Amino acid sequence: MSAAYTVYGHYASQPATRVVLFLSMAGVPFAYRHVDLRNGQQKTPEYLAISRFGRVPALVHGGCGLSESGVILSYLAEQTGQFGARDAGEALRLAEWLSWLADVLLPLQRARAVRRFGGDTGALPWLDKSAATGLAQLDAHLAGHSFVDGERLTIADIFAFPLIDLAGEAQADLAQYPNVQAWHARMLAQPGCKPQYELMPQHDVG
Repeated sequence: MSAAYTVYGHYASQPATRVVLFLSMAGVPFAYRHVDLRNGQQKTPEYLAISRFGRVPALVHGGCGLSESGVILSYLAEQTGQFGARDAGEALRLAEWLSWLADVLLPLQRARAVRRFGGDTGALPWLDKSAATGLAQLDAHLAGHSFVDGERLTIADIFAFPLIDLAGEAQADLAQYPNVQAWHARMLAQPGCKPQYELMPQHDVG
């Protein structure tokens, strides 16, 4: 019997890791399709028919194709009943967290991308400074909470995890942010959670 969910991604993609991490932690079977970003597979007509923006991740479920990791996480939470909102108020709050995390951690993601994949190295001083500011904000918030939304693990934590997991590739030292570092260790202690490069397939699965 084939898996109900098919994820399209790349092992180095932090957004794609969010989707695989959700399904791994939720214990939900899925098929995986490796997208060859280096050779432009994401821009082919076949892939654009699945993901209109030509990016990873994409999720196919029941004939429906979705893109953008935050949208996919919200969809999976609703479909599986795991890591999502329990009422309308929580749904709004989790949407706020996803938007906030995307904003404050974007410089960290960009600094990692420039260092690993190339780009405008002249932007690195600004990116590094902005990444430090974002990490400090997250660290201050986590001083009083086990997880992003309090004491319950949610899609907000899954959204943030890959960015923090590969912070070293952005040359950010998590030791300077002890609450973030403790949160990262707390996440890794959860069933189904692994470091990105251990979690992500590098070829088609299922």
